[in-house]
Amino acid sequence: MSQTVIDLILADHRDVEQLFAKLKAERENRPALVAELAAKFVAHARAEEAHVYAALAQAAPSERGEVHHGTEEHHEAEELLAALMAADPDKAEFASVLEQMEKAVKHHVEEEESDILPVLAKAVPGDKLVRLGRVFSEAKAADLARPPKPRGRTKEELLEQAKEKNIEGYSSMTKDQLLAALGE
Repeated sequence: MSQTVIDLILADHRDVEQLFAKLKAERENRPALVAELAAKFVAHARAEEAHVYAALAQAAPSERGEVHHGTEEHHEAEELLAALMAADPDKAEFASVLEQMEKAVKHHVEEEESDILPVLAKAVPGDKLVRLGRVFSEAKAADLARPPKPRGRTKEELLEQAKEKNIEGYSSMTKDQLLAALGE
């Protein structure tokens, strides 16, 4: 039987959990493991946003808020991933960023597996979930063929968030000041 996109997403989640365990246990292999995590996470997140979240929003318009929330969590995790890639694997900062990223990804995975994927399973017919699995897999493969570049949030995105949160003086802040004001 062919795998559905849900099967593939769940397998990716378990794979990333194993990578976090290896990153903690195999200190000498951290540079390679971070590169593997970066490639796999970025490819998964982008394919999910472009294809899976889009299909869910179309099949179940009431889930658009969940889709937006999931996308935001991907972006937050990618920022942590960029910090992890920049950190010295032998310093305490690395362990701290790794812990933050693992916590953020675990939270996202729990929400996705309890909220988003069950709705997707009900809203999208099985044959379409199989086709979506192929599209998801192909999109990941194409992204994995390119070196990962986790996206940090742009200053414009931070300005928009600050505006939404009514942070005083946000329009004249630098990107670092915006991150601090947003508690990041």
